[in-house]
Amino acid sequence: MRDTAHAPPLIAVGLISAAALAYEILLIRVFAIVHWHHLVATAISLALLGYGASGTFITLTRRHLEAHFEAAFVANAILFGLSSLACVAFAQRLPLDPQALTWELRQAGYLAATFFVLALPFFAAANCVALALTHFTQDIPRLYGFDLVGAGLGSLLLLFVLVVLPPADVLFGVFVSGLLVGISAAIALRWHSRWITLVAALLIGMAWLWARPVIHPAVYKDLARSLSVMGAHVDAEISGVAGTLTVVRNDQVPLRTAPGMSLQTAALPPRQLAIFVDGDFSSALGEFGAADGSSDYLGELTSALPYRLLRSPRVAVLNAGVGAAVQQALRLGASSVTAVEPNPLLYAVRCRDYAASSGGICDPTQVQWHIQSPRALLAGGAQRFDLITLEVHADVAGLDALNINFDLTREALVDYLQHLTPGGLLMIEGPTRAPPRLALRAIDTARAALQGLGHDPPSAHLAMIRGWQRFTLLISNRPLDAAAEQTIRSFAAARGFDLVWTPGIQPSDANRFQQLSEPLFYRSAAALLDPTAAGSDMHQRFRLQATDDDRPFPNRFTRWSEWWTAVTRGGRPALAQLDTGLFVASVTLATVTLIGILLILLPLVRLRREATASASTATRLRTLLYFGVLGFAFLFIEIAWIERLQLFLGHPVYATTAVLAAFLVFAGLGSLWAQRQPAHTAHRLLTLTTLSILLFCLAYFFLLPAWLSALSSLPLIGRIGIVFALLAPLAFAMGIPFPIGLRTLGRDAAPLIPWAWGINGCASVVSAVSTPLLAVEIGFSGLIAVAATGYLTLPVIRLTAPGAVTPQSP
Repeated sequence: MRDTAHAPPLIAVGLISAAALAYEILLIRVFAIVHWHHLVATAISLALLGYGASGTFITLTRRHLEAHFEAAFVANAILFGLSSLACVAFAQRLPLDPQALTWELRQAGYLAATFFVLALPFFAAANCVALALTHFTQDIPRLYGFDLVGAGLGSLLLLFVLVVLPPADVLFGVFVSGLLVGISAAIALRWHSRWITLVAALLIGMAWLWARPVIHPAVYKDLARSLSVMGAHVDAEISGVAGTLTVVRNDQVPLRTAPGMSLQTAALPPRQLAIFVDGDFSSALGEFGAADGSSDYLGELTSALPYRLLRSPRVAVLNAGVGAAVQQALRLGASSVTAVEPNPLLYAVRCRDYAASSGGICDPTQVQWHIQSPRALLAGGAQRFDLITLEVHADVAGLDALNINFDLTREALVDYLQHLTPGGLLMIEGPTRAPPRLALRAIDTARAALQGLGHDPPSAHLAMIRGWQRFTLLISNRPLDAAAEQTIRSFAAARGFDLVWTPGIQPSDANRFQQLSEPLFYRSAAALLDPTAAGSDMHQRFRLQATDDDRPFPNRFTRWSEWWTAVTRGGRPALAQLDTGLFVASVTLATVTLIGILLILLPLVRLRREATASASTATRLRTLLYFGVLGFAFLFIEIAWIERLQLFLGHPVYATTAVLAAFLVFAGLGSLWAQRQPAHTAHRLLTLTTLSILLFCLAYFFLLPAWLSALSSLPLIGRIGIVFALLAPLAFAMGIPFPIGLRTLGRDAAPLIPWAWGINGCASVVSAVSTPLLAVEIGFSGLIAVAATGYLTLPVIRLTAPGAVTPQSP
C-alpha cells in the first residue's frame, strides 16, 4: 500500500530508532548497577523481544492501524518515551534476586516480569518502524536504511553522553527524545501537531518536577548491604562510561580488609574506605601514612610471596584498581612499579580525590600509571619486568559464569610470560572456594601457556599456596630450583599458609593449616599437572580446562551433565552448587523461546483466514525460514564481534556501542544502496551478497587476531575507528538481505510484512540469549561459522519460487 498524501516519515523513523538503540545500550549500564554485571545479550534480547511482539501485534491489527496510520505512529512514539521512564522505575521495584534463582522458584517469575516490563519501550519503537514499512511498501529499503543508520548514530551519541552525564540523567534524555519524535512525526504527517506539542511539553515538565529517574542497586548487592551498616555513608560518587563508582566511609564500624592475610599476623590494615563499581565491591582504599607502620600488613599476605624470591624487582601491577598491590610492591622493595588500570574512575578516585592518603603510589617518580587494558599495554611495548602481578575475581554464587574476561586465557598468560625477564615471575591471585575451581582453572591455563612456550614439564615452573579463602599462583619462565622451593616452604610455614603445589611437593606437605576433610586442592592440582599422581574427580565434576581468547569464560565451571542432574533430580544443595549465571541464562532462554514460538504462531490464525495466492502455505513457510535464519545469523555475528572486541576496546560498553554503531550504520547504507537496484536482479544480488559475507568472515577469522594485536596500543578513539573500518564491508553486505526479502513480500505478499518483521525479531531474541551459551561450547569463531552458513542458505530458501507468476498485492 502506498500513501499518496504523505511522504514516508524517514526522519522520524531514524530518530525513533536512534532513541531505541540509546535506550538499549543504556540498559547495559542499568543492569550493571541494579542487578548483575554487564549482560550484553540480555539487553539486546529485550530490544528484540519488543520487536518480535510488535510484528505479531501489527499482523493481528494491520487493517485498523493502517486506517489510522498517523495516530498510531505518533501514539507509539510518545508511548516509547513514557514507557522508557516508567518501566525502568517499575522494574527496580520487582524483588528480583538472580542469586536466589536456583532455590526460589518465584524468582523465575520476577525474571520474566522484568523482561516483559523492560521490553515495552522497544515494542512501541518497533511499532513505529513496522507501521512505516507496512504503509510504504515501495520505500522499504529506504525506511530500513534510515532505521539502521539512525540506530547506529544513536548508539554513538550515547557513548559521548555517558561520559558527562550519569545514567539516570541519560534515561531522562531518552524519555524526552521519544516525545520529541512524537512531535516531529505529528508535524511531518500533519496530524494535530499543536496539540501533540502541548501535551508533550506538559509531560516533560511534570516528569522533571515529580518523576525524575533514580537508578539504585538492588538490596542484595554489596553497596546496599554496606550502607545498611551503622555509621556508613556515601563519601563520594563519580560516574562515567566505565561505571558508577561509589566511595563509602564508616567511622563507627571501619572497614578493614586484607585478602590473603595470615591468621598468625600481628599487623593490621589501616582504616579503609570501601570502593564499589556499579554497586559491586571492587576494592578497599587504604589511608596510608608516611611512616606509621600502616602498610606493614602487606608483607603478611599470600601475595607477598614473590617479593621473598626476587630482589628489588621491576614490577608491573595489572588491573591495579586503587593501588593496594602497588602499595605492596613499594613496601616490599620494588625498584620500579608500572600500574595498569583500564577503569579511569579508579585511578581518579585514588590519585585525584584521595591522593593525600595514597602513601606515595601517585608519585610519578615512583609509579608510572597507565589507563588502558593490561594486554593492550603489553602488546604495544617491549618493556620487560621481573614480576607481573594479576588479581582475578569470581562471584561465589557463580553469577558471572558467562562474563567475558580476557585476563585469564592461555593467550593472555603467554603475553605476560613473554614480558618477563629471565627468571622472572608471573603471580596470579584470587579467591578460593570448596570444592576448588578458579584456582584449578588458573593452574591448567598456566600449564597450557607454558607448554605453548616450549616449557616441559610445566609442573617444574609452578608453585601455589593458599591461605584463608585466597590462593596465590607463581609461574616462572625458568624451572624453580631447590632454593626457591625452600623459600616458598619457609614463607608458607611461617604464616600458616598451605602448599597446593611445588615441584617437589609430597602428599604429606599439603592440607596442614587451613584443613579440609581431604586435600582437595593438592590432589586436583596433581591430577592436572602430574598424570602419575593420585588425583581427584574435580576435572570430571567441573569444567576446569584452560580458557582461550575464542572462549574467554574463566568463571564457567558447571558441566551440562551436572546442570541437568541437579535440575531434574537434585535438591536445593545440588542446585546451590550450580553456576547461577548459567542457570539464569538457561531459564531466560527457555522463557524467550516459548514466547517467541507463541508470537510467531499466533498470527497464523489470522493469516490463514486471509489466505490468498499471495499468502499461500508455501509462501508463509519460506517467509518463516528466510526471516528466521536471517534473525539468527545477523545476531550471531553481531554479538560474537561485540564480545570478541571487548579485548581490543577494553570495556563492554565501548565494544557494544562501537560494534552496534558500525553494524547498524553500514548495514543501513547497504539497505539504502539496495533500494537503487532493479527488482528483477534481487536473487542474483542476494547470492553475491551471501558469498561476500562468507568471504569477509573467512578473512576476519584468519587475519583479524594479528591485526588487532598490532593495533591494540592505539588510543581509544583510534581503536574505535579501526573497528568501523574493519566491520564496514561486512556490515554493508549484511544490510542487504533483509530489505530484499521485505521488498519481495511487499510486491508478492504484502500482508506478510509485519509477520516477517516479527519472525526476525523473535528469532533474534532466541539468538541473542543463546549466543553466550553456545560461545562457551563452540567459541566466537564457531558462532560466526554457523552464521555464515545460515546466510548461504538464503538464496536457496528464496521467497518467490523460480518461474512463479507474481500476483498483485491486495
